[in-house]
Amino acid sequence: MQNPKIPKVLELVNDFSSYVKEPLLEEMPVSDLKIVKALFESEGYLKLDLRKSIFENCTFTKCNFEKASFVDVIFDNCDFSNSKLYETYFERCHFISCKFTGANLSDSVLKQIHIKDSKFQYTNFDRSQLSDVKFERVDFTEASISEAKLKKFETIESKFIKNNFFKTSLSTIDFTENELIAPIVSMPPIELKGAIINTFQASDLIGLWGVIVKP
Repeated sequence: MQNPKIPKVLELVNDFSSYVKEPLLEEMPVSDLKIVKALFESEGYLKLDLRKSIFENCTFTKCNFEKASFVDVIFDNCDFSNSKLYETYFERCHFISCKFTGANLSDSVLKQIHIKDSKFQYTNFDRSQLSDVKFERVDFTEASISEAKLKKFETIESKFIKNNFFKTSLSTIDFTENELIAPIVSMPPIELKGAIINTFQASDLIGLWGVIVKP
């Protein structure tokens, strides 16, 4: 896992939307920024290309980041709830104490990502590609990650409750230190083949194979 490559000196940006307006029109990248306490709703950042920057205490509610690219970016205590981030590219990004409830990240690519102490309930990761990703105390309740590709996916003390894993292989993923309850899978549950679970989880999931446990 590589950490974001952030310069020691960053340009402080208070009005993020105004700052990126021209680069968005010209489809030019922006970098070396620190965006603090930005508060926007229903704004458009289509194809934003942001590099080597920090979002801190920002809220982007119902905003459109479709086909954006974030490389070497730290999201610290930010809220992107109900925002559109489909077909978005993330590489070497950290998410710390963030909220992405109801956000749409379908068809996205996430590489070298660390998500910590964050809420991703009802988030959509369908058909996304996640590699070298670490979840640490993440609430992933009722999030969807169907038809996705997971590689080197690590998770610790996180909640996976009623998640849609349809056609997503969970092979080699260790859920033993997490909550794994009532996943949505195929019948039979081929997605769970090779997943690592504990005894308690096994007793809860065995019904997916049509087995009835007699008390």
